[in-house]
Amino acid sequence: MTIKHNPTGKALVLLFIGMSTGAHAQSSVTLYGTVDAGVIYSTSQQATNANGSVSSGHAVQMSGGNLVPSRWGLMGSEDLGGGVKASFDLENQFLTGTGAMLQSGSLFNRQAWVGLEDARFGTLTAGRQYDSYSDFLGVYASSNNWATLYGSHFGDVDNLNEAFNFNNALKFTSENFGGFTFGGTFSFGGQAGDFAAKRGYALAAAYNHGPFSLSAGYLSLNQPLDAALGGASDYIGDFSCANADAQYCQLQNASSLKAWGLGGSVAIDKATVAVVYTHTRLENSQYFASGANPGGADVSFDIAELNVVYNLTNAWTLGAAYIFNDAKVSGASSTRFHQINLGTNYAISKRTALYLLAFAQKSSGAGLGIDPATGASVNYAQIPNLANSNSDRQLAVLAGVRVNF
Repeated sequence: MTIKHNPTGKALVLLFIGMSTGAHAQSSVTLYGTVDAGVIYSTSQQATNANGSVSSGHAVQMSGGNLVPSRWGLMGSEDLGGGVKASFDLENQFLTGTGAMLQSGSLFNRQAWVGLEDARFGTLTAGRQYDSYSDFLGVYASSNNWATLYGSHFGDVDNLNEAFNFNNALKFTSENFGGFTFGGTFSFGGQAGDFAAKRGYALAAAYNHGPFSLSAGYLSLNQPLDAALGGASDYIGDFSCANADAQYCQLQNASSLKAWGLGGSVAIDKATVAVVYTHTRLENSQYFASGANPGGADVSFDIAELNVVYNLTNAWTLGAAYIFNDAKVSGASSTRFHQINLGTNYAISKRTALYLLAFAQKSSGAGLGIDPATGASVNYAQIPNLANSNSDRQLAVLAGVRVNF
């Protein structure tokens, strides 16, 4: 048995069980995965009643893929000699509670790529994969370390929690040159006669020296809903569309998404302190479309997170994070979302961990929500991956278990 780092570069580890193909002494195929399940209690979830009226109430729900997405995959490599390897990764995410695939009609919805790795220069891969911007900046977000998907940024609108992947993409990630690494991803839209349709690209770089780490990145994606989020009929983003009056899910139905960010961390004895800032702009978001304004409106999100992790022991960690989000629609006042993540993870073994977390969100300012009765702007909180609140506040508590294999 060997322990390898998560191929996305996040500060999580997966336990892999190596299985030799037997076809070549220097070739291998590895089966790996995670099964993760928990129970989450949340306040003030908006719901549509049988008579069409809207109300809210507490909810107790089964949740899965929290600390790490529930998934299984096949990873393989072949040594071609001269420091060059051929490699591939096929990975599927599923819903623990039902066993269903996360995205219908997509067998390997997380990753499906093949490539070449040169020990001197870097790795070039082709297929469905994570973008370089998210790889390099996501390591600083609490959601990718200990706070689960519910602790991600508002709707994961900046994609640091990798709510969507790039399809039809080429990606290069460099080797480490004296602590400096860089990468780039380009996604072909594939539409004849319109090269820009559904096209995306990302650039990122990082510098690591001892306990210090710094990263920067840029992401651009045209028509994000159709290009990466499954389209209107198979939407897989973090914004909830669970009931007729759910808020925010049309925000990512935009002509383009553009984001840039900066992040850094420092390790001090048993503690690690990380900060990350992103600016995301959705152009012509249909969430704001109307008969008088069919083109929608532009909306930007300035998000900052402070993330602190303390290792009580090698097996037991404590985490606390504060996320500030300033959302502004063109020509309108801003809406602010404040979220606090608190939690603890305890590793029973190298493969199994227990976790207990709490989340609180408060919305203020102009309000991005729309009152279903009056159509007026209103503040509706929404902890990521939950149905939106019917008020400006929402709380949630989550407990669960994660097993790697």
